[in-house]
Amino acid sequence: MKAIRTALAAASALALAACGDGNRNIENQPIEPTVEPAPPGAETSPMTPADTPVYYGVWAADPELCALAPGAADPSPIAFSEGEFVAYGRRCRIAEAAEGTEGGYQLDILCRGGGPETAETVEVDVDGNMLRLRGEDGAETAYSRCAKDDRK
Repeated sequence: MKAIRTALAAASALALAACGDGNRNIENQPIEPTVEPAPPGAETSPMTPADTPVYYGVWAADPELCALAPGAADPSPIAFSEGEFVAYGRRCRIAEAAEGTEGGYQLDILCRGGGPETAETVEVDVDGNMLRLRGEDGAETAYSRCAKDDRK
């Protein structure tokens, strides 16, 4: 029995010796980063809230038109914002928006512009900075997103 105790004491002493100096002061030791910080300029662009549809913004068929206010002239940019669509001669309320399976949206809009209010369903597809707007008649127009710096 005494031999077992001696063996256990020797094993404990060896284990403690393997741990090194028990009096090491780790408070003054430098902390090495585990993740490299991103270089300047490599940050991602600001995120938009997850519930903001990708079609929100100002769009123009010709980038030179981005200097005009949406709907101000023919031609001029169009704009989608919360609950509203603006185009030349029309201001529409977005009554319902349904997201499709391939990133497109189907919008039920109620429009006013020089006459009685009309109801229409349009399809909006966004691919990066390009938007395609398709009316009920099947006519499709392509727009590019206007940068905020381009607008008045």
